[in-house]
Order: sequence, then C-alpha cells, then structure tokens
Amino acid sequence: MRRYLLVLVAMLSALPAFAAHEPMSDPPVRVGIVMFDGVQIIDFAGPYEVFGNAGFGVVTVSPDGKPVTTAMGLKVTPDASFANAPPFDVLMIPGGDVADAQRDPRILDFIRQRSVPAKQVLSICTGAFILGATGLLDGDKATTFTPRIDELAKAFPKIQVIRDVRWADNGKLVTSAGLSSGIDAALHVVAKIRGTDEARTVALRLEYDWKPDGGFVRSRLADRYLTKQQVQAGVDWPKDAKFDEYVSVGDLDKWETHYHVHTATPAAEMLDRLDVGVRKTGLWKAAGPHRWTSRQENRDVTLSFATRPGVDASHYDLDMVLVAAPSH
Repeated sequence: MRRYLLVLVAMLSALPAFAAHEPMSDPPVRVGIVMFDGVQIIDFAGPYEVFGNAGFGVVTVSPDGKPVTTAMGLKVTPDASFANAPPFDVLMIPGGDVADAQRDPRILDFIRQRSVPAKQVLSICTGAFILGATGLLDGDKATTFTPRIDELAKAFPKIQVIRDVRWADNGKLVTSAGLSSGIDAALHVVAKIRGTDEARTVALRLEYDWKPDGGFVRSRLADRYLTKQQVQAGVDWPKDAKFDEYVSVGDLDKWETHYHVHTATPAAEMLDRLDVGVRKTGLWKAAGPHRWTSRQENRDVTLSFATRPGVDASHYDLDMVLVAAPSH
C-alpha cells in the first residue's frame, strides 16, 4: 500500500505546475481592467491575481494604450487601448486618485458601452466614483473606500450608498469597499461565475482568508462616529502646521489617533482651535476641557483631545481618543 502511495505522489508531483497567467487566445472568461493615471496598485493588482488564478484571461486597457502612472509612481503599460480592446465578460474599474478619470469622457463612454454586453461590472474602492459618474449606478446600492463614503453619497444622490459591507452586489453591478476589499469582491465575482467552491480554491491558492459572507468591514470600526471631514473643515489650521499621523488604531468601541505636530502655534491654542472645529459641526456637546459627547446609533460617544510636549515648544504630540459606550 505504501508503495502505491509513493507512486501516486510521484505521479502528482510530475504534473505541470498550475500556471495562473498563461496567455490564452480564447479564454473561457475574459476580464477587462480599466487603467488610468493615478490608479491604486492593489486595486487592480489584487483582483488581477484572483482572476488570473481562476483561469480567466485578464486584459488591461487605457484610453490610448500608453503607459499609466499609478498613485504610488509605478508605471504600467496596458495590454490594449480602448479602440482595440477585445470583448469582456467582466469589466473592472479600479480606484485610486480618480478626480481626473471620473471626468474623462473617453473613460466614461467606454465603461457605458462595454457594460452593456458584460456579464459583470465591478468597481474597486474609489472606482465607484468613476462608475457613479457614468450614471450606471443610479438607483442601485454601492459602497466605496471608508473615508469617502459620505462624499460618494453627496456627489451621487441617486445612488443608495451603504457603508456596513465589504462589497455591494446589485446583480450585474458590484462595488467593493477600499483597497484589499477588491480581492474579496473579485472572489465574489468568481463565485458567481464558477461557484463558491472554485472561488474558495482560488483564495486558498493565494493563501487568503476569504469570507464569502463578508468578513472584515473597515467602516464598522469606532472612528465611524467621528465625521472627520466635517471636523477638519471647521478648524482654522495654522498655515505652518505639519502633522505626522504615526498611530491610528482601534476596534468597534474605541479609536485613538496620535500625531507629531510641528508648528509655531502653541499646543494650548491648537486644542482651542480643535474645539471650535468640533463645535461648528453641531453634532457634539461640550463635556469638559477639550472633551465632547454625542449620541449616535443609540450609543453615547465621547471625543477628547490632549497634547504631550515634544523636544521644544514648536514640537508636540496631539492625541485624539474616541470611546463609544455600550448601546442602551
């Protein structure tokens, strides 16, 4: 019996290694990834790995087929231009710095046209802003990168923006939350096309802990109670101030962020300026020196600010702590 097992092992080891990205002239499923200057690397590379390992053919395309520069400076040469791109079963729009892309008529028209024959259309992270700009998401639900969820809702009021998910599925149109969420959403698309077991197989090849029912959702963490954009918008920031965020961590109930600050503005004045910014939101009530409370989601939430001295008066640490009490 042992000899037969050894023979079987030898036979299996002699099989050719699985090649995830072998070029295919006629792949069973072809994925098109829209590329543009400012694209985020993980937004296209993570799903590319998923689809490639699933045996799908993956083609990257840009308006003119010329190299694009990612948000982190990596230069990538697409496989094709919009004009000579092949047909796609899955059309994917990654995110990144999308301000220009979501206003580019070439990109918007291409997505509108190619979405018609595609079986699945998938946006990753802030790619939802590009897909939203096409009008295709009007009336549907969508999500995006956690810090920009409110901005998506404001920019596209016809979209039902949701925050408590890792991806949102409307049937044909799927949107993911930020960054690594695109891997999960891509696996979800593989599951829709090939079945959950094949998607799990791909996840295991990638040594990725995929949760078909959702998994980790960044927007559930406690900093959701802090409307950062609103607070920041109301603060009269010193023009010379430089902030280095070196810690920003938490869980469902607590969040703390710490900054190294370099400015001629004294620490006490900086705290006063923050208080003014919080007060302007109209969402928080004063509860003591540099301490604020609000009632959100049936929970009492406390926000506090403090400073710690640095090497001299122009250098100090700024601490922000948010605590959400149990609901009642």
